[in-house]
Amino acid sequence: MRSPMLAELAALDPARELRAPGSADDDALAEILAQPRVAPAGERRPARRPRRAATVAGAAAAVAVAVVVTTVTIDSPAAYASWVPVPVDVDEAEAAQRSEPCGGTVTEIVEGPDGPDVQEVAVAPVLTDLRGDYTYVVVAGEDAYGECFVTADGDGGEPQVVTSSAVVPELPAPGARELTTRADGTATWSEVDGTEGALTSAFGQAGDEVAAVELTLTSGERVEATVSEGWWAVWAPGGSALGTTAEVTYADGTTAQVPVG
Repeated sequence: MRSPMLAELAALDPARELRAPGSADDDALAEILAQPRVAPAGERRPARRPRRAATVAGAAAAVAVAVVVTTVTIDSPAAYASWVPVPVDVDEAEAAQRSEPCGGTVTEIVEGPDGPDVQEVAVAPVLTDLRGDYTYVVVAGEDAYGECFVTADGDGGEPQVVTSSAVVPELPAPGARELTTRADGTATWSEVDGTEGALTSAFGQAGDEVAAVELTLTSGERVEATVSEGWWAVWAPGGSALGTTAEVTYADGTTAQVPVG
């Protein structure tokens, strides 16, 4: 049974006489189909092709950026590119081979009866620090010490060797928990033409209870020193690259901040 309300609502339907699906001679249907098929203003959907084009353009831009970065990297190689913050372990045989170009003597100028005289003082390697293609060696003898930097030649030729040394009246041994510095700073030879750029080194003596030495670069990166036979040494690319404080770890596991320099 149909309710009076539904009957009234049906009477208000303007298409109540229209029957689906309609026919070609239906005047009401013909009038509807004759209306222009244009979406009302403000309701037009955006086309999807521009979005795809934007994606392609973005990809092209990414490729262009990648090419620029690669070009800059190739044209601007980093100084001492194979350097690493942690030295590579070497056995005695390899250490002896790598330190061989440094020689076994350092020179001392003494005042003789006939004027200044150059004398040779025997030294031997006490520490070999290997980082990438570079070998840093500390040599020491009776009241004498020195450092030696060896760069492997990329073409298989002779290695490039730079040395500096000092002969002192006395070279006292440090206390068991002491860390002394014999030299530190930017190597003057590394700032001339023909080198890979400036480098900073530091080395000295370490007491028997010193197990490890670690410094922080001015860039914030931490770098581990080599400790061997009562000596320690570290180097890094760049002028004034090393901080002025080292963290020393002792054999009992305790640590301390020690000034360097």
